[in-house]
Parts: sequence; structure tokens; C-alpha cells
Amino acid sequence: MSWLSALPLVAVAAAWVTLPGLVVGLAAGLRGTAAWGAAPMLSVGVIAGSAVGASLLGRPWDGTVPAVAAAVFALVVVGARRLVLRRALLPRPSLLRARATAATATLLRGGPDRRWTGAAALVGLAAAGALGFRAAIRGMDRPDALSQTFDANFHYNAVARILATHDASSLTVGGLVNSPGFYPAAWHGVVSLVVPLTPGPGEIVVASNVVALVTTLLVWPLSVLFLTRTLVGRSAGAALAAPVLALGFVAFPWTLVTYGALWPNLLGVALVPAALAATALAARPGAGPDPASPARPGPGSPGRVARWFPAAAAVVALGFAHPNALFGAVVVAAPPILWGLAGAVRRGLRAGPLGALRALTAVPVVLAALGGVGWFMFVSPALDGIRGYYWEPEVTTGEAVWNAVLHSPDGNAPAWSVAVLTVAGAVWALRRVRTSWLVPAHLLVCALYVVGASTWSSVWTGVWYNDAPRIAALVPVTAAPLAALGLVALCSLARRAACLVRDGLTRAAPGVAVLPRPRAALLVATGVIAVVVTSGGLYQRAHIEALASIYQTPEEVLVGPEQARFLREAGELLPSDAVVAQNPWAGTAMLWPLTDRQVLFPHLTGVWSPDQQIIAERLRDASNDPAVCAAVAETGVGYVLTAPPTFWQPDPLSEQWPGLDDLADADGFELLADDGENALWRITACDAGRVVGS
Repeated sequence: MSWLSALPLVAVAAAWVTLPGLVVGLAAGLRGTAAWGAAPMLSVGVIAGSAVGASLLGRPWDGTVPAVAAAVFALVVVGARRLVLRRALLPRPSLLRARATAATATLLRGGPDRRWTGAAALVGLAAAGALGFRAAIRGMDRPDALSQTFDANFHYNAVARILATHDASSLTVGGLVNSPGFYPAAWHGVVSLVVPLTPGPGEIVVASNVVALVTTLLVWPLSVLFLTRTLVGRSAGAALAAPVLALGFVAFPWTLVTYGALWPNLLGVALVPAALAATALAARPGAGPDPASPARPGPGSPGRVARWFPAAAAVVALGFAHPNALFGAVVVAAPPILWGLAGAVRRGLRAGPLGALRALTAVPVVLAALGGVGWFMFVSPALDGIRGYYWEPEVTTGEAVWNAVLHSPDGNAPAWSVAVLTVAGAVWALRRVRTSWLVPAHLLVCALYVVGASTWSSVWTGVWYNDAPRIAALVPVTAAPLAALGLVALCSLARRAACLVRDGLTRAAPGVAVLPRPRAALLVATGVIAVVVTSGGLYQRAHIEALASIYQTPEEVLVGPEQARFLREAGELLPSDAVVAQNPWAGTAMLWPLTDRQVLFPHLTGVWSPDQQIIAERLRDASNDPAVCAAVAETGVGYVLTAPPTFWQPDPLSEQWPGLDDLADADGFELLADDGENALWRITACDAGRVVGS
């Protein structure tokens, strides 16, 4: 399959991650770049939330579920807004629209987008997409290329299970490996919506790669755009720079495409900037327009729904995408929440005794809430299983600090361009009240990375499995908008310098024509081009090599081309309802996503049932062991795939399937296909009418 033929699927995936959320965001009162920037976060919340609801109601999962859910949520939000507006002393319905418009202008700093803000954002998104797409097609090579990673088995087969059961709920997907309870399935739900429109074999593989691409090149830049828009308002230069610079970091998004592969984490972290923007909007001081003058801020609060709804939706979206992302959002959201609390106290003290009482009452409530969340993340025994992971330190503390400053985790070359811009942006942000909280938020995630990269484990990094790459992925969440602010600030300084030179020349030689005053947006565009050129296309070589290392030249091969071909041929020999036993460490778990034929062991590890364990350990004894045939009947297994384990060899875990070895010397197995390394067998030992042990 070529990338040209995959472009319609890219468009489908882009539509699913934007349009449902755009409908809901517009209903909530968001407009322009803010509405588009929040759309992926809201879409993921709608898709994942509706999947849980459909499962509980017994409704089969398909594209109509999130589509209807988006429409219903939009109507509910509109109803809530109207209710709040009427309760805010609105005696005349004719003022409804005017007050709603004014509320949006109050909510989004500077009001609706300027004429060129949206155009600049579109250009920035297009440039980011072009640069990222070039890296992706060179790194992946083909849209149907397999991810040769540990977690690929699970994610591919989780989508296969959703399609087989018509259930995409985060409360049931863990059943793939018999793990009851919650498992974040937003990623798998999105992929399952793209698969039905994917032509040819291996639809799940293609759809997974396409959604990874859309998450990297659209969801992440839009999310950073939303945060930048929230920070600096209607700046066309910032709207242009933010999406492009968002792709200049190695730690994210590219690392999570290749590391693991942690696709659910990729989706979750891609939404964190939007969640941070939503939190900043909710915490931002402000009030609705005065009833007597809709354009003037007053005591009413008709923008309350637009202020609080995105923040509430962010918790749902990130929780269903991946709790790691939600925990990261909590860390970076603490500074804007405290910043908003401080502002509320300051205004309350100025408003008189009643206002001071209200403000001071809010302090213990907010601090208690933050303390409770912090206790759950860092102390609660409920997360002890996650905190128990140990990783060998990657670097010393000093090296980790240097890596955080230069955005060069895991031995990558320093990213000087974005590093300089990040520092410049931090200096600029500290000088402004509205943006100053972004700097401590950035320092917090950098500190977490330093601890995670330089220690075996820590109470502070436990909720991220003490895994440095997962924590490093959070650093660009704050660094990307800071880099955009830094570029705008440096271009602003250059513009001032040019204007001073121009004015000096005019005074020195009044009759000599001089250059016109440079436009800020054009200077930013020039700056973006300069950064792209001097950084090698935003460090494309590093991104391409990272992608190629798991798609084209992996050190550990899960499924090679010859084996993939055999699996497809085996799938053609099997009935559609077949269940196949196999050793997943031999790459055979990929039979399900490649051919739609279910496997008994869909991941390299799992909580296997007693019947599964009997088959893994004693299947070859089926002709003389009644317990084996009972397990075969219980699981519905009728076939076996055998191949030598190849992944992460030698690994003791791959030796837990001795019952599938040497079937050629066992009685009760019929060979259906064989290529020398891989073999497909039908289990005849348990056929009806055959007496076991005879």
C-alpha cells in the first residue's frame, strides 16, 4: 500500500479526531482557533466516553455511536449555557446572543480571532503537516509497515477484539489479556473507527499507523496552538509558529510513536496542552458582561459553561486516553490553578468583607483538592503496583539537567534551536502576569524528568512507571508554547531594532527613501523558516532514524516479511471463526490483526486462564490427556501455529509454551501449511468420535 492511497484514510482519521469535538466546542462557546485547538481533546472524550456508555447500554460499537453522542452532548451544553444565561438576570431573550458573544470575548483574551490569526494558524498547521509527513513516510516507508515493538501485539489485537466484539469500552478492552477493570482504550476506539474504511489486508496495521500519524501531525500541533492562543491571545505570529515548532522536539511526539510503542500514551500526552489551556481558562480571572451593557464585564457569568466545560472534558479525555497523561496534566495544571487562586484572593480582598470571605473560603478548598490529588498520585497504596517498576538510571543528575535544557534525552544530539527559543520564551513569559505560570510549570516537568532519568525509582515519578521516556515526553508540553513565545519575542525585538534604524536613517537623511516598517507576522514567518532551515527541517534526520529503527531496521524483529506473508496465507486456510493457539514470542500473535483470525495468546504477557495455561503447557499431549481436550473445547481452539521464538531472545518468558513444541512428533495434529520455519496445524486429537488415550 502506498502513502498516496492512504491519504483518504488520513482524512478520515483527521475528521474523527476533530469534528465531534468541534461541534461540542462550538456549542460550549469556543470560537476560531480555540475551537479547533480544543476539538481533538473534546473528540477523544466523546469517542471514549460514548464507547463506555454504549457498552453499558448493550449498544454495538460503530461510528454512529460517537456521532450521536457528539450531537447529544452539544445539545446538552447549549441547554446548560442558556440556563446559566437566563439565571444571570437576563430579562430579555433578545440580549441572549449579544451576551454570549461578549462572554466569548471575555473568555478568550483579546476576543475572537483577528482576520489573519486563523489564516496564520492554517499556514502553520500545513507547514507542520508537510514537514512531519515527510519524516513519517521516510521513516515508516509504507503505511502497512508493522511496528516491531513489545506493545504492538497488544494494541493491534485490542483493536481486533473491539471489531470482533463490537465493544470499545475502556472497562472491557483489558479482557484481551484477562485483566479485569479499567484500561484506557481511547486510542483503540479511534483506530476501530478508521479500520472499516481501510482497503486490503492488514487493515488494523494501516489504520494504527494512520492514527499515529494524525495524532503526531494534527492533534499535537492543534493542542499546542490552543495553549498558545490562550496564553497570548490573537497573535498571528504565535498562531503561525506554535504548530511548526511543536514538531521540533525528539522527546515528543516522535519518541512515543517508537518507544513501546506507547500509542495510547502518545494520544494522551498530545492532548495535555489543550487540557492545560482549558485549566488556564477556568482559572483565569474574569466575569461575564453587565446586563446593562453586554460588551462590559460585570457580575454575571454567562461564560461559565465555556470556561468550565472544557476543563471537565479534559479530565475525561485524558483519563480514557492514558492516566499517565492525566497525571502529567495535573502537574502542569497546578501553577495556573494556584495563579488563578491568588488572583481571586487579591480581587476578593479589594471587593470588601463579603468578597474577602468568599475568596479566603476558596483557599482551603482548592488546596485540599490539590493535596488530595497529590496524595493519590504519590502516596496512595492504590497505585503501588505502578510505582513498583524499577529502571536503571540513564544519566547522572547533571547530565539529566543538561538534557532537559537542550531537549536531548536518551543520548540525542542537542536541539539548539528550540532550546534557545524555549529559554527566550521563558524570559518573555516571566515578565507578564498572564503567562508567568508557564515557567514554573515547565520547571516542574523538567525536574520530574531529571529525577526519572537519574534515579532507579522515586515516589515522585512512580505514576509514570519511573520510566524516563514517558516523563521526558511531558517536557515539550510546556516547552513548545515557550518556544513559540520566544520566537515571537525575538522577532519583536528585531522589529524594534529595525524600526530604530529606519527612524534614525529618516532623521539623518529626510529626503532619502527608506525601507517600510517591517510587519510582525512576516518577521515571525521569516523566523520560522530560519529555524526550520538551521535545524535541518526541525531535526528530521533524528525523527526519521527513530521511526526507521522500529519500522524498517529494528534490532529485534517481532514479525519479519516472510513470516507476515505466511500468516496471511494461513489466514486464508482458516475459517472465519477459528481460534488459533500459538506462542506470541514467535510473532504469531499478529495473525489476528493481519487476517481477522483470533489467536489464543494475543500479547507477549497476560493473565492467562487455567484453560489457556493447560494448552500452553500440555497441548501436544491432547491425544492422551482428557484435560487438554476439555481446555480445547472450553476455549474453542481448533488450530495451532508454531514457529521459533524470535523476539527479545533469549527471554525466559518465551519458554512458557512447551505444549506447542514438536507437534510433528505428537499424535493428533494435522499439518495444513509449512514454510520451514512456520507451520499451521489442525487439532484432530479432540475431534468428535475420537477417544482420547486410545
